[in-house]
This record gives sequence, structure tokens and C-alpha cells, in this order.
Amino acid sequence: MRLPTTVVAIVLLSAVTASAQGAGNLTKTGKGFRWKRGSITIELRDRDRKWTQAEANKITYGLDRLPDVLLQPSQKIKVNTFFRDKKPRGAFWNARDVLATTVIDVGRGWVAYGDTLLARPAARVYQTVAHEMAHVAQYAMLSRYRFVAARLMVAGRSAGWKQHSFTAIGSGLKSYNGFVSNYARTNHREDFAESAEFYWLNPDELQRVNPAKFRYMRDKVFKGKVSPANSRQPNHKAITPVKPRISALGETKETRRGMVKIKGERFMGPKDGGYNRVHYRGKRALRLAVSRQTIHSWVPGISPGSAPVTVTTQDGKSNAKAFEVDSKPWWKFW
Repeated sequence: MRLPTTVVAIVLLSAVTASAQGAGNLTKTGKGFRWKRGSITIELRDRDRKWTQAEANKITYGLDRLPDVLLQPSQKIKVNTFFRDKKPRGAFWNARDVLATTVIDVGRGWVAYGDTLLARPAARVYQTVAHEMAHVAQYAMLSRYRFVAARLMVAGRSAGWKQHSFTAIGSGLKSYNGFVSNYARTNHREDFAESAEFYWLNPDELQRVNPAKFRYMRDKVFKGKVSPANSRQPNHKAITPVKPRISALGETKETRRGMVKIKGERFMGPKDGGYNRVHYRGKRALRLAVSRQTIHSWVPGISPGSAPVTVTTQDGKSNAKAFEVDSKPWWKFW
């Protein structure tokens, strides 16, 4: 599935020779269009909407620039039909914002594209086509059994991929960094698709953000192939690194041993794999993460006065929030 996104390091790629991608042949059919290049065939089928020539040309623009190694899995697991929908079917949440969906069924599947995406320029459609074909490629990597492969995706088995960003169970984050987009943080499937998209369209950005993911994509997904210049989008940029941030304190003055609620963003939640450290005036405090936005902490045994609060995670140190340790003993409530 692909949601809208708002759209450095130098990578030495001389070890592998880049070969230009060949243009496919687009023909009109009774049910839409057919794109074909060598042994790869993609059917553009009418469904809620009818494909127009201009829309088919935008899809062709993307397919022509993608390598066979990324498109071939669609033939292997029979996910080689692109449906034209008003809103992509299969989007069970936030459907108004979904640009495209990839659905895997028993033995086969399809990709759906909607009005919102196809109203955009061909270069933007290309990004989404790359993203959706990466979903198909990941399904194909998981198992020789097509339907079982889809279920293994839900179980979190990703052919060694998930370990780069998420915990073993669920979608717990190991870090907020190392992702090319905010959407990639959703789960390992979207992380895979976003990373594959960046590997082909702007590999230097993926290398900058996460060298391990770059190597995984190069070696396991694209089989050593490197995108030629006419397949790249140098202005397709990844997000910048982030740190935790404190937005507010539940209490700005409290006695020693008293509890203080810390509110903010990019903390590590209970199911995440990173850590949170809370300090008052540099003194480490006991803390309990309630969510990725809330931490409960207990004021350490330090002298009264100003004691700025900070939260440190594996991603860095937050801003300091003003706080004062009250001179009143912790056991006095009047």
C-alpha cells in the first residue's frame, strides 16, 4: 500500500555495471492495456474506472525504468494485473489518502491504482509503481507457496529483512532513524517497499540513511544491479535524522521522589527495542514508558532548585524542559 509523501552521501557503485532499462511495448486490449517487455507482461485492467491512454502512459513511464529483477517476481506469483479504481480497493484504513494497494490472494493477486495518484505527473506515478512492485517482490521472497507467503508476512518473517529496523515480535521500533520516510516506520513491509524504491530511484539517499538496508537491497532484491541515470530521481530525498522531543511536563515543580509525567514524541514505547533515559539536572531517574508519547518518571534524590529534564534514547538527547525540585519533603501533602 502507498500513502502520499512529500517529496548525502556519495556511493561508489563502479563495482557493478549499470545497464539501461529497455522500453516495453504498450498495446490496447479489450479490457484496458497490456505492457510487455521480454518475458514480463503486466495487464492494465479496467475496473471501477477505465484506463485512459494518458494514464497508461504514466504507468509505462514507470515500468520502462524498472529492472527485470524487480518485475519478474510479479510473473512468478501471478501478481501481474494493475486495476484502475476510483479509490484503490483493499485499503481498509485511511482509504481517502491511499494512492495504490497491493493485494495477495490464494495463488495470485493484483495492484490497484486510484484517481488521486493518476492525476499526478508521470515521475510521481513512477515512485508508486516502484513501491508496489517492491511489495510483490517481498511476497515472492518469503516462500515457494504463494498464499503461505502472504500469511508469513503477517507473522513478521521477512527473509532477514525485519531485523534491520523492527523487533522480533510485532512492529516495535529499534530506532526512529534508519528509515527513508515516515511511512517506512509503519511496519517492515512498508519499510521494505520504501527502501526498494529509494535503492532504485536515489540509492545515495538509502546509503546515507541506512547502509545495511542499502546492502540488503543491492544483494538480495536487485541482485547487484544498479540503476542507470535515466531511472533515477536525484531530488527524491529521504527524511533527516530525528531525536526525542519533550513538549510538556505534567508538573513543573515537584518534591524528591514525586512522580512527573513527561509528554513528547519519539520516545521508545513498551514494545519497542530501544531505551529511554530520563535525567533531572543530569541525575538519572527511574522511569516507565507508557507509550511513544508519554513517560512517567520519579524525581531523583537531588537538592531543591532548578533541575531541567531531558530524555535520551538511542537516537540522541532531547531538548531540556524547565523543572524545579520543591524543598517540601515528599511525605508532606499539605
